[in-house]
Order: sequence, then C-alpha cells, then structure tokens
Amino acid sequence: MKKTVFEIYSSLVCFVTIICCSVWLGMGLYSLVGVLKPEVTMNGWAYEAHQSNQKFHKPMLGEPLFLRPPDALEANKPEPIENLSDKEITAKRLASYQLELQSEVRKNQQKLIKSLIAVFICLPLFFLHWRFVRPK
Repeated sequence: MKKTVFEIYSSLVCFVTIICCSVWLGMGLYSLVGVLKPEVTMNGWAYEAHQSNQKFHKPMLGEPLFLRPPDALEANKPEPIENLSDKEITAKRLASYQLELQSEVRKNQQKLIKSLIAVFICLPLFFLHWRFVRPK
C-alpha cells in the first residue's frame, strides 16, 4: 500500500498533536492540583519559611534588595522583627503565608488556562488530519 506525501504529513501532525496534548494535559492536571491544594505545589523554600516563627524571621537571602533604587531601600525598610512579640510575628507569618497561597493559586490558574488553550488548539488539528489518515 503506497502512502502519499499528504498522508504521511497527516500522520505526523496527528503524532505531534498527541504528544503535545499529553504534555499539556499533564501540566494542566498539575496546575489543577495547585489550584485545589496550593500548599502542595508551593515552592519548598517558601513553604518551610512559613512553618515556624524561627524560620520566618531569619533574613531572606534571596531578596533582591540591590535591584531597587537606593532611596527606596530606606523608605521601604521593614521594621525589625526582633522587636515584635511572638503573637505579632505569628500574625505576620500567617498573613504572609496566606498571601503566598493566594499567589500560588493565581499562578496555577494561569498555567491551567494556558494548558486548556493548548489542548483546545491541538484537538481540532488532530481530528482535522485524522480524517486523512484513517483507513477508508
């Protein structure tokens, strides 16, 4: 049975769209888990930093303070955490943790939307080309 160039092209498009759909569906499922349970997909460093007051008040080494203008450093300088009581530190830590969870949910919602868009682009391409590949 002799295949035409168009049939080979259609087969390749079907093969590539199945691979793309598989990858994007996997990423979408992971993002869905992140929307439903954001603490599971949260960065491990951020999660650990919010688990106890001792870890929360340590200076954060990854903070890009040097990227800000010099006058912004003085204006936005955080208050020293050592002067706060345990209740105040706990309240700040829990508030920061809630913001981190909200950020994680939003990030995963964006990834989920991207995944759905990619899948909805791949599916019509697959079915359009599958008509030319399937046996008659």
